Amino acid sequence: MKPTIVLADSGEADRKMFLDALKGTPYEVVGEASNGDALVEAVDLLKPWCVAIDLRLPGHADKPGDGGSNVVRLLANKYPRVKVLVLHNADTVHLVMGAVSTSHGVRVRKPLKRESLLEALTKLASGQEGELGIKQVGTKLKKTMLMGYKLTTDGFFTKRRECLTTEIGDAGFQVQFTEKVARGATLNIELELPGEAAVKAKCQVVKIDPEPMTTRFNAELAFVEIAQAERERLKAFMRRLMERGTGIIKA
Repeated sequence: MKPTIVLADSGEADRKMFLDALKGTPYEVVGEASNGDALVEAVDLLKPWCVAIDLRLPGHADKPGDGGSNVVRLLANKYPRVKVLVLHNADTVHLVMGAVSTSHGVRVRKPLKRESLLEALTKLASGQEGELGIKQVGTKLKKTMLMGYKLTTDGFFTKRRECLTTEIGDAGFQVQFTEKVARGATLNIELELPGEAAVKAKCQVVKIDPEPMTTRFNAELAFVEIAQAERERLKAFMRRLMERGTGIIKA
């Protein structure tokens, strides 16, 4: 049996693009909705594996400004077992973090590309939903933040070094080193958060490149170990950045 999907999008052209992208795949769209009320009725009737919901979706046919975020919240509360695929564009990218966290879903950006859509559905099928990582959504900082680090191979008396954090994601960080750190190296890091304790984690260098015309190195760090409480603090901090306008979503 094919995994079934109810598609909730007020744009007829966007719904057609979604349907065309899934032709010849293991997924089947069994219902469509152009507002939140119609979506709830469709999910009640069809009991799909997944709902694909656009963040511009109106809650009601007669209230076009009601907003897709409220519909996502309602859906997550009423149907916690239904997978959620969050659809967004550049105008609604600032709502993605809250929608994915609320629904434990996965996001995909419009205009839809077949490869990106299938990748997102594969994540839902394999239980990788709810992650707002660098490859999904990262918060690019308007001001860099200090991060302290030591290699896990450093001795006890080795001095902790510092690097600059330029982007934060739920899966890791983008940073600038003043030294060349080997790709694959594992670090114990402490990200300094203003007004609260530093977030501590263990990260691995998954990518590092020299920055042109400087002696610095741009690197991507992925979490190896992070406590759930630390992850939640980091996500809350990212939300505050967006609310204050001091972070820029990079999709």
